[in-house]
Amino acid sequence: MGLSSTKRWSLVVLVLVVGAAYVAQRGGLAQYARSRLPASTSRSPLASVPHLEPAVPAGEGTRLPGFCLDDIHGRKVCSEDFHGRILLIDFWASWCEPCKREMPAYEELQQRYAARGLVVLGIGLAMENAATVEEFAKKLNVHYTLLVGTPEVEKRFGIQGIPTTILLDRNGIIRKRVVGFEYTSAFESAVRQLL
Repeated sequence: MGLSSTKRWSLVVLVLVVGAAYVAQRGGLAQYARSRLPASTSRSPLASVPHLEPAVPAGEGTRLPGFCLDDIHGRKVCSEDFHGRILLIDFWASWCEPCKREMPAYEELQQRYAARGLVVLGIGLAMENAATVEEFAKKLNVHYTLLVGTPEVEKRFGIQGIPTTILLDRNGIIRKRVVGFEYTSAFESAVRQLL
């Protein structure tokens, strides 16, 4: 006794609609989960950086929003550390399938153009912790700098979807921003123009 073709398709559509609703509500669910954390873990690392500009979505032609985040080894990494470098920032999450396809290719870009000034940063979002980020990187054989994101940085960059990839020139100006999967060749072409 099986389902008719119409009922099967109706079930598939229902699952997709429910899944899309869940993803759309992710920000609200993540905010609730963060509010349940002890005060010591929800304190913003940006609170100790008084000179940062107010949160404005980071679009093409705008300046890199300031940030300070911990890397997977607990070291503080700040936006000022990359002055004079070409910077590719990839916002990702471990559950994101397109992220798993993009990240190894960004590793190749880092290896190919690091000597000419390219730095690739990965910022894990959606409540990632250092151990999760490190484990994920090992599975993908990714060695570029990986940071543990915060809700404040997510807001500061105006992240609306994952993956989001942002390319900045040596002056800290955003030259390319893509929400969703993008073939690495498109970013490589943009990187070459900035070298």
